[in-house]
Amino acid sequence: MQIAKRQLSGVVINAGGHPAKAFEDTDLTDWDDAYKKILRWKVKITQELLPLFLQNQYGRFVYIESSSVKQPIDNLILSTSLRLAVVGFVKSLSQEIGDQGITLNILAPGYHATPAMERLFIKRSANLGITPDEAQKQFEKEILVGKMGNPDDLASLACWLLSPYSRYMTGQTISLDGGLIRSTFS
Repeated sequence: MQIAKRQLSGVVINAGGHPAKAFEDTDLTDWDDAYKKILRWKVKITQELLPLFLQNQYGRFVYIESSSVKQPIDNLILSTSLRLAVVGFVKSLSQEIGDQGITLNILAPGYHATPAMERLFIKRSANLGITPDEAQKQFEKEILVGKMGNPDDLASLACWLLSPYSRYMTGQTISLDGGLIRSTFS
């Protein structure tokens, strides 16, 4: 596959999560939809690009998931469950092809200043009768560094994972969350 006369050597695979629901509010259609939106298409694009990367004996896959793969978030059972399936897929595939110049890694971002987070601030503020700024401060209290991440923080780490410098890192799920996840092993 050629893109603009240059050889494709890496890909970032990212999409939003499934709408928030508690388990008791889900049905099998929700689970099927979450499978398609979170896992299935990532497997498909990996299957389509892997032969090219194998032929080149070089390639970088970077999957952007969520901090919820390390610490579940209330009412995100669909998203968390299927994102954990992505973690298992990436870890397993990295074991199969780790000696062929191809790396697969996952970024697990916490709270970053994005339009999606702004929507969460608005939703929380409406639910609690506070301002969106106050809702943002509530989220930021959970983060050890005390503030939202910048999307550039995530982009710079993704760029490194796409580079030849990341050749010794594969099958990893890397938190980029300002200390949001408090696990000893993460």
